[in-house]
Amino acid sequence: MKKLFPKTNMFEEAKRQSKGHFVIVEILLFLLVLLVAEIVSSLPILAVELVDMTSNPEILDIVSKFNAGEITMDEYTAEMAAFQTNGIYLVIQLFCTGITTLMIFVYCRFIEKRRLSTMGFRKKTFLPEYLVGMVIGTVMFSLAVGICLIFGALNFEGAVQNIKWGIIGLYFVGFLLQGMSEEVTFRGYFMVSLSRRSHMAVAVALSSIAFGCAHLGNSNVTVLAVVNICFFGLFEALYILKRGNIWGVCGIHSLWNFVQGNFYGISVSGVIDPDSIIKMTPVYSKSLMNGGDFGLEGGLAVTIVLVISIIAITLTKTKASEIFDEESAPIIEPAITEE
Repeated sequence: MKKLFPKTNMFEEAKRQSKGHFVIVEILLFLLVLLVAEIVSSLPILAVELVDMTSNPEILDIVSKFNAGEITMDEYTAEMAAFQTNGIYLVIQLFCTGITTLMIFVYCRFIEKRRLSTMGFRKKTFLPEYLVGMVIGTVMFSLAVGICLIFGALNFEGAVQNIKWGIIGLYFVGFLLQGMSEEVTFRGYFMVSLSRRSHMAVAVALSSIAFGCAHLGNSNVTVLAVVNICFFGLFEALYILKRGNIWGVCGIHSLWNFVQGNFYGISVSGVIDPDSIIKMTPVYSKSLMNGGDFGLEGGLAVTIVLVISIIAITLTKTKASEIFDEESAPIIEPAITEE
């Protein structure tokens, strides 16, 4: 059990710096913090939509047709949804996840009163851990693509004509922000907060399940998709435990999403993204393998890759420099003392 859930510095420091709450209280606080963060981070998106609703000719035309009875409510909703999932809207949404990250930082620092190092932000390990994570994320998703190609579950359509390199570059930065945001929220904050007063197995399980449930509202979601996303969360949680920092999982998560959508041209968790370098389309008769319209994360190819990855990470040795040594550990004062 110690090999699977090792004591690493970031988790032990969190326990020493801030007293945790009972599980139910931690869950309720997490839901509240997440709700507030989501509302605040959505404000810029709503502002852009409001401007478009009052000035964009395409949207005004859709609204005019609906008001004149020329299109039904379902047609109106479909056209508006199609417009609002174009490239620029998706890029804005990705960049807005940075607001969520900042709000989680503020909460952990000033409410939970613990340093950012307890969220896994270890200064000395940043660049090598992040770069290795980026490679791992790319390889993992590419293996899932390879499995689908072997089973004939994906069609390779070739390179995209007139690649929008500028937009793809923005997506790359956006996915770096988005991947970090979700790792900070579910692992750096929620999992670590739970571990202060609960067994690490409980913290890992609940944070992974919460991560999966957060995707229940995505388009074309399935039971297998949610299970796979829970598995992804489990892999990320175990990776943090083994490496003692959050940098690696940020790189894995970000490149997994970027490669999926903007290199292979596959739907990212139900979000269809047309701006990619090459294009692959699912064979719908084999949706169990490729995930159908949800994307590969809803199929057995990703299940296979994640199960293998989870087994591999459990067999990996914990990073020696991050193992907590209780005998030689200095006394750690709270990050912010109460007056």
